[in-house]
Amino acid sequence: MQIETIRLRDFRNYHSLILTPHPGVNILLGQNGSGKTNLLEAVHYCALGRSHRTGLDREVVRKGAMMAASGVTLRKKSGKTEIAVKLTPSEARKKTVFIDCKRAERISALMGHVQCVIFSPEDLMLVKEGPAIRRRMLDMMLSQLSTAYFSALQQYQKALEQRTALLREAKRGITPDPVLLDTFEDAMAIPCGIIIPLRDKLVKQLAKIAAEKYERISGRPNEMFRMTYQPCVPETSNPVPAIRAELKKSRQEDIRVGGAGCGIHREDIGLSLMGRSMKVFASQGQIRTAALAIKLAQLETFRAETGETPILLLDDVMSELDMTRRTRLLREIEGVQTFITCTDESDLDGCREKRSYRVWMDSDGEGHVQEESAGDEVMKPDLLHDPELDEPSGK
Repeated sequence: MQIETIRLRDFRNYHSLILTPHPGVNILLGQNGSGKTNLLEAVHYCALGRSHRTGLDREVVRKGAMMAASGVTLRKKSGKTEIAVKLTPSEARKKTVFIDCKRAERISALMGHVQCVIFSPEDLMLVKEGPAIRRRMLDMMLSQLSTAYFSALQQYQKALEQRTALLREAKRGITPDPVLLDTFEDAMAIPCGIIIPLRDKLVKQLAKIAAEKYERISGRPNEMFRMTYQPCVPETSNPVPAIRAELKKSRQEDIRVGGAGCGIHREDIGLSLMGRSMKVFASQGQIRTAALAIKLAQLETFRAETGETPILLLDDVMSELDMTRRTRLLREIEGVQTFITCTDESDLDGCREKRSYRVWMDSDGEGHVQEESAGDEVMKPDLLHDPELDEPSGK
């Protein structure tokens, strides 16, 4: 998989941009706040229809603009595909996806076209932070691998919100309709029949590869790194009956706390080193190695599942790694189209197949990108007459 072109319109601090990236490593150099991460965010939108930084689409619309758009031309083994996401926060349809210039009916149609793995400083907290960040990693990956997973996750989240709202009424003394409560709990349990088996399978795949990557990066075969899925119910092959029973059993407690104590939104991944919890015992170096091993395992799993190598987005993480880990990371990503943001190019000494871009912001706050070797600015507003990014035909 390779991105041949990135096109932006009024996205974050970019008014208009066409970028033709290198098939290998693309280095985005610039000061903090210049707009480097915005380019990675634009690619992420084309993969998942959302930002990896914010849950508010309106934040990515350039100040003074009514809409924002991000598009990529993607080359895969099956051929070339055009993907675009248009954001119009002030309109009823706030987000529109275009695939090969045709408007998609649902956001879920986007899933699976662009696969990417992102590694940001926040991902270094995969080990130490609470379970939400680890669940989010699973959700992001599985949504790209399975449209059924993405749809099931949406159904579950909607039903969870409905049940929670109903139980909060009970806390105020309003007796909930038992039939409606059963309906919402069914609507929570049924998607778990898709979600839990897929999470279980994925964690097992990641665990095997991540253990190998950890050993290779650390150079310490005695430090046995393990990942284990911690499901909300013991039965993972057919979890629906158990979920139903747990939800019914926990109603009174859920009314008291104002939430659902059981469900996939409570699951976690256990991370251990030599049989001991990494949350408690791991050093900073071990934490960084584990996070890196997990990300590399994601790359390998995508490749195994789809036959395509995903796009890798490295957001300001090279400075967080020591020289040994940086060198081993660069060795691992050979042959992977990668976008790396950094402030110091010396962090990437030893990287061979690469192209460097200077990213900066002018006095008006507008972002600019210039290829270092060519000395030419890649921003070309006059070329941006693209129906996907400008005035989609709605076909």
